[in-house]
This record gives sequence, structure tokens and C-alpha cells, in this order.
Amino acid sequence: MTMPSTRKLAIALAVSIGLNLFLGGAIASAWLVKRQYGGLRPPPQAGMAGDFDFRGGLAALGGEARPLAREIRREHGPRLREAGKAMQDARREVGRMLRADAIDPVALDKALSDLRERADEAQAVMHEVLMEAITKLTPDQRRKFLEAATRRGPGGDRRPPASGPPLGGPPEG
Repeated sequence: MTMPSTRKLAIALAVSIGLNLFLGGAIASAWLVKRQYGGLRPPPQAGMAGDFDFRGGLAALGGEARPLAREIRREHGPRLREAGKAMQDARREVGRMLRADAIDPVALDKALSDLRERADEAQAVMHEVLMEAITKLTPDQRRKFLEAATRRGPGGDRRPPASGPPLGGPPEG
């Protein structure tokens, strides 16, 4: 073997190892997510909607937020859980229909419409809770709350929810 062909072989081997490691990591990650959540993506956490992390905002306030979190949990916890569960059930139904061998466009349209309604209802409940909570905070607490509730992690992704006072207990699963 000549020197240039040995170098080409070493480069090809390094590229192959790199690709295999990447593929192995992707497969392991997909397996772990499916094992933990039973699907391709983790379900949304109760108390979180889109790009706003209500729990993370309360957690950033630390001990100051405990009485407020208890009050929210007592007054709104059942409605938050109910709205979240209804939305999660609607998402599951849409997912079930999308994974089916045959798709019924009329039934899928109805399921998607139901999902939109459940999402709107859940968002309306969260807006009520936000309005009540935010008006009880001082301006400094409000700034701290909002900064934490809208913070993004590396790469622009939502950071994991901060540990802190839960609003409605652990997610149902």
C-alpha cells in the first residue's frame, strides 16, 4: 500500500466511525424518548403553553412564590388539570388517527377541530391564572418572573422546566 492510499483509508475509517457514533446516538436517543414518553416527543407539561413557562417563572421567585403557587393550585389546579388533560386526550386522538393505516379525512378534520377547541380552552384558563398571578407581584418580581418564563436555552430551545413550586402536581401519564 502506498502512503496516499493509507491516508485515504484512515480518513474513510474516521468518517465511518463518526457517522456510526452519530447514528448510534440518534437511535439511543429515540429509544430513550419512546421508552419514557411512549411517543416521539415528550408531552407538554401542565402549566406550560408554547414559549411561556409559568412554572419556571414562579420557580425563579423562589420562596417568595410559595404562597402564590399554593393559592393558584388551590383555586385553579383542578381547572388547569382538566383543561390540560382534555387537550392531551385530543392530541392523542389526532396522533392515533395519523398513525392509522387508512385516514378518514372527515373524522381527522373533526379531531383537529376538537384539538383546536381544547387548546383554546386550555390557553384561556392559563390566561386567567396569569392575569391573577401577575397582578399580585411587585414590579421587580414581575420582571424576574417574566425573564425566567420566557428564557430560552442553548440553540433557542425551551430549557427544561425549573424545579419549583408545582401548579398541579406531576404530569398525568
